[in-house]
Amino acid sequence: MQLSADTRVSDLLDAYPQAVDVLAELNPHFAKLRNRVLRKLMAPRVTVGQAAQMAQVDVGAMLTVLARATGQAPPPACCGGEPAGPQRTSAPERPPFLDQFAGDRLVTLDVREDIRRGQEPFARIMAAARGLRPGQALLLRNLFEPVPLYQVLAKKGLDHWTMRAGPEDWSVYFYPAPTEGAGAAAATEAPPPAPRQAGEVVVDARGLEPPQPMQRILEALAALPEGEALRAHTDRRPMLLYPKLEERGYRYETREAGDDGYETRIWR
Repeated sequence: MQLSADTRVSDLLDAYPQAVDVLAELNPHFAKLRNRVLRKLMAPRVTVGQAAQMAQVDVGAMLTVLARATGQAPPPACCGGEPAGPQRTSAPERPPFLDQFAGDRLVTLDVREDIRRGQEPFARIMAAARGLRPGQALLLRNLFEPVPLYQVLAKKGLDHWTMRAGPEDWSVYFYPAPTEGAGAAAATEAPPPAPRQAGEVVVDARGLEPPQPMQRILEALAALPEGEALRAHTDRRPMLLYPKLEERGYRYETREAGDDGYETRIWR
């Protein structure tokens, strides 16, 4: 097996059962994968890249540690080559449009105790999502960022906004994504765009191997004229870019762009 960010955790553990100890050291949540029943339910849905995001560690560092534990050659340097360890995570300011989801328009599901008891909450989450009525949103409370759910629920027409309040306290709003031709009413429910700036620089970083997309974006930001914003197009959500933007005093907003990958707007 050649390890990569796209390797399924289930395939990794089938080939190298000892890798579960490495995952558990990176994030205690992954210790639950020692339970064969939970492993069968959870692992097939998660890639190594998603696991790194959930554990808040650099994916390149995670791949290096896993390669050592499984006797493989370290993968090519990627993603900045930062050492394994917690990464600072913060969400952009809560979008005002979420205020419309209150009272009976907001369905809250807290699965933190389910996970602490060793129960897989996926079925409950999907049932809650299927049960949403028009105009309703789902607020999911979880112990970790449920990265694999984003793509699953996006296929059901739900967009999301995520906030971390503590080490084991994540809140994710899943709300109806505006559809093309839905009119002004749907437009008012969409996340507002980033503040309008005097100008905008576009950087297309699609089709590049890591860490080239991040390098190209940071180089463009260094030359960005005062008062302008930057719009970056990438194949993947640039999770490892966010901490570097925060360190440099930038704000950002990322949107899925369908088959065109992701679009991130960055501004001071």
